[in-house]
Amino acid sequence: MFENILADLLSISGVKGVFVTDSDGALIESETVAGLDELSSEMHAALIVDIFNKASEILSKLSNDSVELVLVDGGKERIVASRAGENLLVGVLADHKTNYGLLKIELKKAVEKIAAMV
Repeated sequence: MFENILADLLSISGVKGVFVTDSDGALIESETVAGLDELSSEMHAALIVDIFNKASEILSKLSNDSVELVLVDGGKERIVASRAGENLLVGVLADHKTNYGLLKIELKKAVEKIAAMV
């Protein structure tokens, strides 16, 4: 259903996986580079939702605001996630050297397209 949108994100240099999940962390669709199997995709998707939900909980306590985008920047990998509509989340797993500005712009486009489809 979202394969073209996910393929566009996966084409960004350094992106290893793109995941669409429901709000409970169940994987709906994913595109990954070689080396990430289906079980890994399901685990990555669930953990990305956990990160997003925890950030949302913390931000709502601190400032009564809602999260638009979460970035976790590690030494080797970068995770970026954003809500797509009411019940979906799009998460990206990328190399830490991936251009964050480009990734953020393309993720925003993807989220808007997915939200319009559901």
